[in-house]
Amino acid sequence: MSKYDEPSWYEGPANSRPQSAQPGQPGYPPPQPDYDNPYHSPSFIMPEEDSSQVPSSNMSGHSPERSTSRLSRLLSRAAGILALIAIAFLAGWFSHQYFSNQFDQNNQSQAYAQLIQQAWNTIDQNYVDRQQVDYKKMSYAAIDAMAKSLNDKGHTRFLTPQDVQAEKQGLSGKFTGIGIYLHQDPNTKKLIITAPIPGSPADKAGLQHDDVITAVNGVSTAGKDVNGVSSQIQGAAGTTVTITVQRPGESQPLTFKITRAEIRAPNVIMHYIPESHTAHIQIVQFADGVSNQLKDAIVQAKKQGATSIILDLRDNPGGLLDEAQQTASLFLKQGSTILITQNKDGTRQEVKTNGTPLDTQIRLVVLINQNSASAAEIVSGALKDNHRATIIGSDHTFGTGTVLQEYDLSDGSAILLGIQEWLTPSGQFIRDKGITPDAGHVVNMGAKNQPLTPTDENASKLSQEQILKSSDLQLIKALQYLSGQK
Repeated sequence: MSKYDEPSWYEGPANSRPQSAQPGQPGYPPPQPDYDNPYHSPSFIMPEEDSSQVPSSNMSGHSPERSTSRLSRLLSRAAGILALIAIAFLAGWFSHQYFSNQFDQNNQSQAYAQLIQQAWNTIDQNYVDRQQVDYKKMSYAAIDAMAKSLNDKGHTRFLTPQDVQAEKQGLSGKFTGIGIYLHQDPNTKKLIITAPIPGSPADKAGLQHDDVITAVNGVSTAGKDVNGVSSQIQGAAGTTVTITVQRPGESQPLTFKITRAEIRAPNVIMHYIPESHTAHIQIVQFADGVSNQLKDAIVQAKKQGATSIILDLRDNPGGLLDEAQQTASLFLKQGSTILITQNKDGTRQEVKTNGTPLDTQIRLVVLINQNSASAAEIVSGALKDNHRATIIGSDHTFGTGTVLQEYDLSDGSAILLGIQEWLTPSGQFIRDKGITPDAGHVVNMGAKNQPLTPTDENASKLSQEQILKSSDLQLIKALQYLSGQK
């Protein structure tokens, strides 16, 4: 039994003690310490005194010396209580400081979040050069590094407020700039122009496919990513920017001074080849409204006599998932699976066609290369796995296989985060693998082989014979396949 529950521990009136009891014998209270549990100490349980038995000159019933002694003991014990309270407080504070800095292996998310906060506080409170402490730069760099650490190449990323606006403009098909599509080689880190937008300032100035940007306004692009260089190139309409590029086959860099302008990019471009009744249709990116533009182009081509389509998705960086779904739905039977999504716990869901198909019979070839990414891979994978089209091109596409969700942050910046993975209708993961051409239809292009776009063909009014004599080996392969040639 605890001593706090033992009745003999409590001090009572003297006349409650058996007369025969002596110290050390049963019935006699044991000697008490000065304090044990101060909140239950018998020192604070004062017995009531019978005033009729005390001389009137000393109502306390004690001599002055004894009163002084009792007061001294009370003060001593009160001081002890305060000391205990102080010790308990300090012990709790030090315990909190110690354990809050300990790494919790059982909750790594919380532990590493605390680690980031600890590092931030350490820098904020102690770094000597206060002029170099830029909180915005610190936070952006930290978020950007977190996004990159996820290894969702070319997809999951951090967007500054300026990047958010540029992203929205790009997907709307209208923006201000010079008009180029840019990507970064994952191995060499070179910033490569995949294509200038037809009719854009970049196109008119003479920038070309595969030009490598080495400087913007005389400042080297070494060590920068696509977002960093894009922000350097962007600016108000009417202002100028100087772009330095290294062109394949050229010994010296080339410099272009370009005036920025508001650009409405055509995202679907068609060239009709009457000799083979073939429509060469390029989708530049899957921006808002692309599926309707494609539908219009196909209707126009069929009116001109088209019996086959070459759907050119080369250098297409992707775009909106809904547009990819609607594009594939134009060629597939109702109820066909376009892709499979898989969330973080492994649950899978099939995404089916929507709307009414436009043409499920017309002969169809899809051209791809290593820069075909995201939504372009969804469409090519859907048409391949449903045996609706023949895929011709580079040995694999880019390999972007995640569904992005934009999460807005408080200052206008955002995180584009992969929240699901894409699989083709047959269950093949796209991420890091990409889409491969059909057997016997792998055609890789060298540095001297330039792809022809419908814009080029329309501008030069190229005939099929002229196209077959070009350096575009992939387009040539597509035309030969459709004509029955090997």
